[in-house]
Amino acid sequence: MNLVKAAVPVFLVVFLAGCNSKFTSPSAPSSISSTSSNGLIPVDTPEGQIGWSPYIVVHDDGSAINGYETALKLLKSRGMVRGVRLSIGVNPNRVTQMIKSLDIEVFGSIPNERLFDSNIEQTMDMYISFNPGVQIIQIGNEVSTINKSAGFSNMPIEDYMKAFLKIYDHVQSKYPHLTLVTQSTFGAGSYGADELRKMSELGLKPDRISPQKVVVAINVYTDSALASYASAINRYLGGKYRIWVTETGISDPARQIYHVGSFYPRLASSLGAERIYWYALWSGDTPPDSGFSLIFNPRGPNQTYSPLFKALAGTE
Repeated sequence: MNLVKAAVPVFLVVFLAGCNSKFTSPSAPSSISSTSSNGLIPVDTPEGQIGWSPYIVVHDDGSAINGYETALKLLKSRGMVRGVRLSIGVNPNRVTQMIKSLDIEVFGSIPNERLFDSNIEQTMDMYISFNPGVQIIQIGNEVSTINKSAGFSNMPIEDYMKAFLKIYDHVQSKYPHLTLVTQSTFGAGSYGADELRKMSELGLKPDRISPQKVVVAINVYTDSALASYASAINRYLGGKYRIWVTETGISDPARQIYHVGSFYPRLASSLGAERIYWYALWSGDTPPDSGFSLIFNPRGPNQTYSPLFKALAGTE
């Protein structure tokens, strides 16, 4: 299982129990107006106009590549996707190559288990060399919480920051053109906000890590996480770093439009989120993860779409 994908089951029960809440193309159709002041693209839907951030998670599954390509072309034609968050490897990757061929930005995430490598600088050299053209690289995802579900040890945040600082120094010395993104912190409750505090105490400060070279990533699925993050970002980051919400969503396709319409503006205004990534284009066809998907059955001839996807693609 892709490590980005592994994040959802860990907090799904928390999400379902605790969450009651639920940029544009010059040639875009008339149903899409200019990017709004909060950075979201206004999109007309059967439930009214919503604000959409044109970024999504795509899982590295080569068997779904044809379905992925069809869906991404539909979104791209409407200006509804500019970038994709994708787990990258150290071998040629068909999914990455396909996305790049569509002139969609690839934001590559390095698997958590590689952060335990004794020579993390050499590991970075490998990932960079095998992923030419990937200019944005994320160093892990929920490293202190999800590893065990993927068969690895969790990494204490103190060890993570030691690894991140090594990688940051190496990249600044050898690949200054690259942008690094911190691990995505946990998406439910106050745990992720507390991790941001610890990360700040352990080196995530402008005098150590340049805000021009590093983006801070967070996952946000619940109201409680949103409130905790808003306080932590203001207190510990002080508006110095760009914030990307690298995962959000809702596990009910029928409520996806409502969730985006109600939750995205709050992510943008409360957190100052520059980007918001929907989780995910396809998260499998087996519950409970499948409810987060925008498309279904991408491996077969009868691909179908969620109501949110249809609205974004203009096929509603």
